[in-house]
Amino acid sequence: MAFSALWRAASVAVVALAALAIVPLAGSAVAGDRCTASGSSLAVIDCADWPRAASLDPRYRTGKPRLRLSSAAQIPRCRATELVFYAARDWLRLAPKLAEHASPCADYYISVPPLVADKTMPRPNQAWRIRALGPRFHALAEIHWATWQHWVHATGRTWFDAGVEARRRMAAAGYDVGQGDTWAVNEFPSSVRRGLGKAREDARAFVSGLYEGDGRPAQGAVFVIGVMHGTKDASVYKTTIKSWLGDAPFWLDMQRTVRFWAQEVYGDARRWGVPGAAPEARREYLNDFLQHAAKLGAVAPNPFGAARAFLSYAHTPIGNAGWQWPAGLGWTMVSGDLMRHFVSSQTYALRNFASTRSGPDRFGFAWAPNNETGLANAEFVSQTGQLLDRLGIALRDSGGEWRPDPGIQACAALGLEWCRADVEGATFTQAWRIFSAWNDLRGGPGVHPRLVTTVRSLVRRSRR
Repeated sequence: MAFSALWRAASVAVVALAALAIVPLAGSAVAGDRCTASGSSLAVIDCADWPRAASLDPRYRTGKPRLRLSSAAQIPRCRATELVFYAARDWLRLAPKLAEHASPCADYYISVPPLVADKTMPRPNQAWRIRALGPRFHALAEIHWATWQHWVHATGRTWFDAGVEARRRMAAAGYDVGQGDTWAVNEFPSSVRRGLGKAREDARAFVSGLYEGDGRPAQGAVFVIGVMHGTKDASVYKTTIKSWLGDAPFWLDMQRTVRFWAQEVYGDARRWGVPGAAPEARREYLNDFLQHAAKLGAVAPNPFGAARAFLSYAHTPIGNAGWQWPAGLGWTMVSGDLMRHFVSSQTYALRNFASTRSGPDRFGFAWAPNNETGLANAEFVSQTGQLLDRLGIALRDSGGEWRPDPGIQACAALGLEWCRADVEGATFTQAWRIFSAWNDLRGGPGVHPRLVTTVRSLVRRSRR
């Protein structure tokens, strides 16, 4: 009996140490060809060769903020907001850094990765740390699609069973849906978008099980794989999305089970920082990409009503705060200062578009710092800390009620002007403008044929 008790105690200690994983190592994620990404996807993070450290900065190892700034006095009126964050590591620094600059009108949802040794096991001893930051901070248990797919095949159970079991394990790890915690699927693969095999049927069953759980229904988040910002011709992708939007049973299930449709749209700084371009121009080109799914859904005809209705409120674009990524999480091989400009500009764009829609502003960011350039650890921790401060301030300040240009406050703070830094050789892309219309350009009554021909030629040229 004594040996058994000692073994159990040792096992608990090992799990606890694995859960905290607070060693601040600044490693690079790129580990060879298997990490090469062809789209906007969190899958590239699975190739990371750094540990899943809960905080890169030892000062945040407990998950507590080091200071609190009074946001209520700075923003007397602000927009209701729900912000979703993916964190592969460093979540115990991300959350308190956001709390240090929190908006009084925003809810913050922070994902926590599962245990590396078994990704069907939610990481214990973490959710309460997120909730301790205040009633508007909530933990998201990352539910790893690919690993649960293996579980289904290995056990012979159904995808619905997998969802229910994931909820049971969440509760055992300390996630409390009654206090606002919930689940986040990482991620719906492209096979769901393309309707291959049983992918959509499996996805519907999985989120239904996650929603139902132990009898206490809880809507959650789904991260949705996308394509690269720098795509030259998005017409085939658009056609695929249109077909997907026509699957009414799928979207009706999403309406019932999913709160945040977290579309992965990881920006490429080379398609943003055009030298000399005004912040307003950058905002518009960014939103062509960041909001492409919402824009297409908004113009969908009546037969696509289920998808249109769902995307009108659940669409939650996930921007890019992952510094030093050459692929997968966009392209952010820029200086720390330029990255701070980039996240400020994305925040401006996301806020501006959200102001045109009913309900709370919904968007978020992926946080996955990656020391691709091999900075000294102390410098990398310092630079990423500054990036988190800039992100938190931009999110807070951009939520103020400023009707002439909603979100512009993300670009100004303490006398500094953000959103303007240039990236050498950067050019805007026209590829995403086609999502503002359901059909391709057609001639119509009163439209001169030569004008139609000219416009079509320009569109084709922009796709090359």
